[in-house]
Amino acid sequence: MARYAALKDLSFVKEAWRTCFDDPDAFVDWNFSKNYHPENTIISEWKGTPASNMQLMPYRLRLGKKDYSVNYVSGVATLPDFRKRGLVRDLFTFAFPEMQKRNHPISLLVPFNYAFYEKFGYTQCYNRILRTADFLPEGKMLSEPDLNPSLIHLLDTIYRKEMQSKNGYVLRTIKDWQLILEDLLILSKGGIYLVEQEGRPVGYTLFTKKDAQFELHELCGICPIPHHCKTEPFAMARIIDACQILKDLAEDFDGNLKIKITDPQISKNDLCLQIKDQSVTPCQTFDYSFDIQTFTALVFGFCDDFTNSGLFQHHQNYINLLL
Repeated sequence: MARYAALKDLSFVKEAWRTCFDDPDAFVDWNFSKNYHPENTIISEWKGTPASNMQLMPYRLRLGKKDYSVNYVSGVATLPDFRKRGLVRDLFTFAFPEMQKRNHPISLLVPFNYAFYEKFGYTQCYNRILRTADFLPEGKMLSEPDLNPSLIHLLDTIYRKEMQSKNGYVLRTIKDWQLILEDLLILSKGGIYLVEQEGRPVGYTLFTKKDAQFELHELCGICPIPHHCKTEPFAMARIIDACQILKDLAEDFDGNLKIKITDPQISKNDLCLQIKDQSVTPCQTFDYSFDIQTFTALVFGFCDDFTNSGLFQHHQNYINLLL
């Protein structure tokens, strides 16, 4: 049985996090003091005992030309004695209708195992570039004492300008930035490399130092730091409300396309629709049939539009563990 968390569940959720994730106690305590909300946490019980949980973190996402309220599935954790009993499936069975009630048409997560979450309709829609540097050039370095509203405004201005050429990125709030920088500067003892031209900030790098190397967690704007790059698979996405997404895509679509979508977990997404003249209507026949993963990848522009209709645009998606 799955349900929302109650105040009494905090000790269990923290225990599950500590058991399943390799995070220092200082981070766990900080994370739960800043990010934990029972109303965004789902508990799955085994014979009346809390055994598994997940958190639905709300964010705003820019996808194509639209901004969406989305949830980021975080902290999915099952105590070892209760694994392989279908408890995570219970969590998602409970969560999907709740996402719909909250008008969150899109869900995101960063998986520990891609095949595990594909069972629930998620598919990879992002890559990430791991960047490391042997040194940082001379420049303006900022650290914990520099954390203030002016710094947040400065970084957010550069971030928003950089994101104009990207897709699928989080529209960070002041609170988001505050948490990102507390984690970076205070808990991780990292720093900010700020680039200025003619006295004007034009770029930044968020970094930490590990052994003899610098890990570059985010580069925005002009960042003249020589570094090594490695690309790897990253975040997964899932469409929760296919009809809403199609209605938004139809606003800029002048063609005529009939599609069928199948979704084993969300019956509302089992659809056969015609997209024509900026409208979406039910139909009986179809030109193309997609499962929910293929549809999600098309919406995010992570795969080529094999319909050749122009409804789905290829994009450069961006997301960061920092969010």
